[in-house]
Amino acid sequence: MSQRLPRPAPVDYRKTNTLRPHPNAKLVPAITASEFGAFRDDIAVRGILVPLEITAQGVVVDGHQRLRVAEELQLVELPVRVLAGIDDLVEYMLVAALQRRHLSQSQRAILALDLDAYQQQRRTAPQRKRANLRHANVDVAALPHRAGRSREFAAELAGVSPRLIQNAIAVRERSPELYEQAKAGELTLQRALDEIERQQNHAEAQTPRPLPSGLYVLVYADPPWPSQSPGGKWAPEQHYPTMPIDKIKQLEVPAADDAVLFLWAVAALLPHALEVMAAWGFEYRSNIIWDKLSIGLGVWARNEHEQLLIGRRGNQPPPKPQLRVSSIVRAKRGRHSEKPKVFYELLERMYPDASKLELFARGKPRPGWTSWGNQVEEEEVAA
Repeated sequence: MSQRLPRPAPVDYRKTNTLRPHPNAKLVPAITASEFGAFRDDIAVRGILVPLEITAQGVVVDGHQRLRVAEELQLVELPVRVLAGIDDLVEYMLVAALQRRHLSQSQRAILALDLDAYQQQRRTAPQRKRANLRHANVDVAALPHRAGRSREFAAELAGVSPRLIQNAIAVRERSPELYEQAKAGELTLQRALDEIERQQNHAEAQTPRPLPSGLYVLVYADPPWPSQSPGGKWAPEQHYPTMPIDKIKQLEVPAADDAVLFLWAVAALLPHALEVMAAWGFEYRSNIIWDKLSIGLGVWARNEHEQLLIGRRGNQPPPKPQLRVSSIVRAKRGRHSEKPKVFYELLERMYPDASKLELFARGKPRPGWTSWGNQVEEEEVAA
């Protein structure tokens, strides 16, 4: 930090209409609407107790929210302290905000990062000027600075962890819009990173090809069920585009007249999964339980299992007795929404000769199957 806050100057009074905000006032996060309302109500009763800090010319350096309240309440004059001997008003304004404002941890991290970036830009200004004179197309300010040193400096300045500063750097680089929202206190840095990841996952999901032609005896489906809290940190929407249940129902599944369906169901949407099964022309017959061998999240109960529903169309017979599998399969969970490969093996054992279709498949298709979905590797969509 290149300067310290000076000793307080004597309190003076200035007419409200002679004061104006600093041109860079927006660098400091504004308080929320509810906070501003409470702040205004308090000033209406008790008046402005903390003087605004201004320049001799009436430019407000610290106290922009107080000035805003005074203008709304039509206060005639305000207590002020006139600053003197300040080398850089922008730096002073940011430092004052860090030391005096009640900011969230995310806002403190962002403000400290902005202050560090401003200080670096100021220090390198002469160098940039000389470089631009020599090379008109080179702007030193655009070059990245040493992130490690900046991270440690900003963390110490803001009183937050270097990890949080790193999150701020990541959000600033990947989404300036979300960075400004986090700066305004509208969301945390972690929530901004979650949103960036969600947007990236959605962008990477391809538009699925048309459903394959032909009629399949065995259909295996893991629909992208919508969640009840799509904005939640653990919601599937954070990982891939989900699908409205009505759209899932409308899917024209290329199943044979006599076919069997294995449909993954989400506990909270079990009735809807049965509706989807019926809409696809199957009748519920049984289910297989996947024991994930670890406890997860849940609202009514913490989920440790998932259900694979079994439905039949037409006169499709059940597996031969010697090919029937246990109704409970124990296997460790993998990545989000990923199902264990052992289920492929079970279905192949139950119906070794059936033509097999996987709907909403992800990644590399399994040999002997036809795979369809917007996350299937394009070069091997049909096996």
